[in-house]
Amino acid sequence: MSAPVYRERSGCSDRDDALEGMPIAMAYVPWQSWRHIYEAGKGFHRGTIFEELDLPFKGKGGCNA
Repeated sequence: MSAPVYRERSGCSDRDDALEGMPIAMAYVPWQSWRHIYEAGKGFHRGTIFEELDLPFKGKGGCNA
């Protein structure tokens, strides 16, 4: 019986050592501007109070492409 073959898909891997040898990342996250703010009830329902961040979920991309 041969070992399973791992196929790379969109940069995704089933291997445990995918991050081995990679440097620790530094992220730059800009401040969110307080424009177009939802009311509390709508923001709770939509999952964000920022209208600019209220984007549709299409269920694809990344490893699910």
